[in-house]
Amino acid sequence: MLDTIETLEKTDMLNKELCIEAIQRWKLNKSEYEKVETLFSPTAVFNFSEDDCAWLNKHNNNAQFHTYIGIHGKNLILIVVPLDKDGVEVELKSYLTSTLSELKKNITLIEQDKITTTTRTTLNQELEISKISVDSDLPTYNEPVMTERASVHDIENWKNNCLDWFYKECNEFKGLRIFNTFTVPFADLILDSSDYNEVTALFGFKDSVIYQGPIPVLIFVAVHNTSGTAEILRAPSYEDESGTNTKDYSQPCPPMCRASKDYGLLS
Repeated sequence: MLDTIETLEKTDMLNKELCIEAIQRWKLNKSEYEKVETLFSPTAVFNFSEDDCAWLNKHNNNAQFHTYIGIHGKNLILIVVPLDKDGVEVELKSYLTSTLSELKKNITLIEQDKITTTTRTTLNQELEISKISVDSDLPTYNEPVMTERASVHDIENWKNNCLDWFYKECNEFKGLRIFNTFTVPFADLILDSSDYNEVTALFGFKDSVIYQGPIPVLIFVAVHNTSGTAEILRAPSYEDESGTNTKDYSQPCPPMCRASKDYGLLS
């Protein structure tokens, strides 16, 4: 199956007409499992360079942006579409794309739990130690949070189960519930540090109580220039305001198509 995925330039610009054609090809073919299986490797990813991130930063004027799934040539591609301040897709002659391809090197996700230890020593009037107490403040988690550990679980879940999921969706629901697009937090494709020069987007499955099953998501990680270590890119405003970043993950459509009129290229 992996041999069917051709090696192309990892990112490229594609004119609007070809983008629309690629999106429509995906919509027409995603109902047939045999075709989907030739396009998806469970371990394949999308890669974005510094220049790609700069392109989005230049054109996007919103807290989110859209990504579309398309078929161009014999390859599955991700099409990046910036939004204006009102959430409307920006009209451009061409859009950034990335081809689904195999991960070429290891990436190490790092997560650090910070524990604060406070020691209180009480001296009496004779300057003798009368009491010693030690308190440790452990990290507070608002579940479900987008930690590295949770994301690794989501990524492994996709790797192990995505083909079975596609098979069920194609055969029982004719592909109608398979994603066409993802709404992604803008922070997921922003490189704030010169130590990072690449972003890798991996598929994952998040368990959903509302939809009673796994929901596909895209997980964006920034890869370090030299060490290969990576950190998950997340919008700090979510965490600062509410103490949780549960909203900070891509939302697939379908099923999460709250404002389908906003998906201009899809129509």
